[in-house]
Formats: sequence, structure tokens, C-alpha cells
Amino acid sequence: ILRRRPLSSQRMPEDNLKERASVFQEELKTIDSEVLATAMGGDEPPEEPLLSTFEEGFGYFTAAAVNRSLSQYQFVRKLSLGWAVSSSVLLALDKSAETRTFVAIKLLTAHATAQIALGHSPGYDVFRKVESTNPKSPGFNHCLTLQRCFTASSEASGHICFVTEALSSSLANLQKPGQIRFPLSVAKRITKQVLLALDYLHSECGYIHTDLKADNILASILPPANSQIEKYVLENDPTIYGSPLLLKSPDLPLVFSRSQPPPYFELGGMLENISVRLVDYGQATPATKPVRGNFCQPPTVRAPEVTLKYPWTSAIDIWTVGCLLFQLLTEYHLFGQEHEYSHELHLQHIEECLGPFPPELLKDCKDREKYFDDKGEYTSNFQPTPVEDFIQHLKVLDEDEIPGAADFIRKCLTLDPKLRLTAQELLKDDWLL
Repeated sequence: ILRRRPLSSQRMPEDNLKERASVFQEELKTIDSEVLATAMGGDEPPEEPLLSTFEEGFGYFTAAAVNRSLSQYQFVRKLSLGWAVSSSVLLALDKSAETRTFVAIKLLTAHATAQIALGHSPGYDVFRKVESTNPKSPGFNHCLTLQRCFTASSEASGHICFVTEALSSSLANLQKPGQIRFPLSVAKRITKQVLLALDYLHSECGYIHTDLKADNILASILPPANSQIEKYVLENDPTIYGSPLLLKSPDLPLVFSRSQPPPYFELGGMLENISVRLVDYGQATPATKPVRGNFCQPPTVRAPEVTLKYPWTSAIDIWTVGCLLFQLLTEYHLFGQEHEYSHELHLQHIEECLGPFPPELLKDCKDREKYFDDKGEYTSNFQPTPVEDFIQHLKVLDEDEIPGAADFIRKCLTLDPKLRLTAQELLKDDWLL
């Protein structure tokens, strides 16, 4: 249940915040480059740019470091992929709990916090909607929910802090290059759970995720979760990149912490019983009406209607499910690119794999003329390669398994979004049973 009262519990007076921010920014200008390099363990920021300010679009919570406290929580370490443009994520111990309880805390940057205050970012609203809409829905258990939200202050300004359950590794960390791909049964299990989460998000909560990827799907830690985390923490020390950086503001030394992925705890790393959560609602969009013109989604899994500026809906998340399933089965991106991302090459790869775009779709695409001629044909030559051929070439499935997997992927990747099946419809597909 959301506890909204603490949201303003740690706000400093506005004048105090502005004064601290000014002192911090002025001091940054005087830092010796060698001292800074020593603190970072090199000449460049190793992960998040902690020294980048609110005015530059960042403003991280610089006091977040191991053994420091915030509200009732004691930081333990920075989690895997524990930072992004808009936040840092740390594992913490809840000191107010009767038993030793671990949580994850997502600390938004000052800039991201301001965006929420201005109504430009829906992250908090999506959390509230997910938590309150229908906890009995099958998809509810596969969506990350909020335990608490509060605001903390730093030299950068205020920071909204989201407290959630502590989770295990992301699918991206479970599937390292060179490792064995996910078994077919496990890939089906994960796909079904992701579809359950999306069905809940789309049909009941009214949101499109828009940022679905392996990094944003995390494995749950089955009971007894806290004892497993405790054992891991005791056996694995947190690490930092360099020496703490001493500044007048903030009051505590600045520490460049290293992200550390927690392991997949269950059954010695066996994945047959894996349960996953869909996380990170920071880019979510209301599903009330189609959107045209706004780029979203990671480029390699971007639905063609987004690139072509056709009105897009929750169907873009389904497109990503097809791309994700191919990645789970093969360890490769179906529409990956070796060099700098190109919209034109992305569309070419899609046509090579799935065939030509329907004329009725192209006629309503705002950016059609950038990539297609007057006949609706692609302007470059290419070699068609169906999904089956990709899978067969990679030798990751038995011959009799390929048609079913390829057919399901194609259903997710239906070129016309109006004909693309919904999450609810795909959940009824025999291939998932």
C-alpha cells in the first residue's frame, strides 16, 4: 500500500537548497583534474556523471554510498545497472523493520524529480496505478510495485525516492554473451509472464510501457529472500572505483560506487521456476489515444510505426515482445546493427525478415517518403531472410521446434499494428501452453 505522507518529510527550505547547490557548483570548478581522476578510478565518469548538475539535466543524489543512511534505510551497495540518466538504484537495509529486511531504493536525479513535479514524467502515477488497480490480476505479480515514496534533499535540490522490493538479476545479466541461450521452456515461461504484466499494464492500468527490454525485466527472489540477500552481502564486499572525493559541499565525501549485479539465487542458478517482474515505468505513456511523432523504445526493438511516425499504441510493446523472445532464444538481436544506429537500415532489416510493409499502413505514415518510393517500395536492395532461417542458422532449436517459435514471433511482429495481437490474445496462443 502506498504511504504518501512521507513524500515531503526530508525537504530542506528552498533558500537552503539554492545556497548548497551554488556552493557545490562553484567548488566543482576548482577541483584538480588529477584528484578527480583518482576518485573516479580514471579520467572519465565510470558510471553515472555524479558531478553533472541540475542545469545540465542531471543532479544525482551524491550522498548515496555504502553504509550511509537515508530516512530509515542504510545503503548496502549499488545494484546492477544501478544508474541511468534519471536515477541511481541501491540495495538498502530497512532499519525500521522488525526483522532484517532488504529493499531497493531508486533515487531520482534532481532534474527527473522536477520533471515529475511539472507533470512531464508519469513514473509515480504509474506506480500508484499499478499498485491500486487490481492486485488480484495475474499480471499484478509480474509488475514492480511501490512500497514507499519520499523526498530527500542534497546539494543538487530535492530527490524523489522510490522504495520497492529487492530483486535479483535482470535478463540481460542472466544472458551474458557466450553463455548457453535460454532453454525453450524457460523462454516461453518468461514470455508468458511478460505478457501477463503487459496485459495488466495495458488493459487495466491504461499505460504503454514503451521501454521494454532485457534490462527492465528482473528475476524475483523467492522466499526466504532476505536471508539469501544477507548471505550474498556478507560474502561479497561492495566496491568503488577510486578514492572518496572530499568536498566542502556535500558534507560527506563523494564516492563513485561500482554497480554489482546480485546473482540469480534460486536452485543454484537453474531457471525452470523463474518468476520475473517488469520494472521502470519512467517512460510509460497513457494508452488513452494513439501517439504520433514521439520517438520511444530502445532502437533495436523499436516498432516500425514509431520510426515511420504512424500513430502508435500499446501494440508497440507487443512488437518488443517478439524481439525479446528472439533474443532469449538466440542471444542475438533480431534487428541489431553493428555500427551507429540507422533508421533506414532498421526498416530494411524488418522488411528482409517480415516482408514488405502493407500499402494501407504506409499511406498514413508521416515519414513514409524518407524511406520508400512512390510505389511504397523500399529504396535499397536487400536479401529476404525469414525468421525461421535466422533461427535455423544459429542452431539454437531442434528442427521441430523452429516453426512454432517463429510463428509466435511473427505474430508479435505483425507489421500493421492494427492487426497485431494484444497481450491478452497472445496469452491464449497454444504455443505458450
